[in-house]
Amino acid sequence: MSYHIIRKIRLAHCKRGPSRCEKCREMDIGKVCLLDVGFSDEGKQQRRVVQVTIDGEEIWREFEIVKVFETRGEAEKYAAENGIKDVEY
Repeated sequence: MSYHIIRKIRLAHCKRGPSRCEKCREMDIGKVCLLDVGFSDEGKQQRRVVQVTIDGEEIWREFEIVKVFETRGEAEKYAAENGIKDVEY
């Protein structure tokens, strides 16, 4: 099941992050991204996590970046066209 949200996150190369990975340090910028937080194989591979509210409950979910938006306006348009309500910049 796919469940998409939009968040401003720091891009990273791997789970170790910029403090321990040279490639992550090179990518260490914040971008607005479309994230998939619904996995059927959750827990089978290590991923970064983000806090989301699903059915009124705040939980931490693994995510994958689906799309990186160039501007906030592009993200807002995508959210409106695709019915994405869970958006934080």
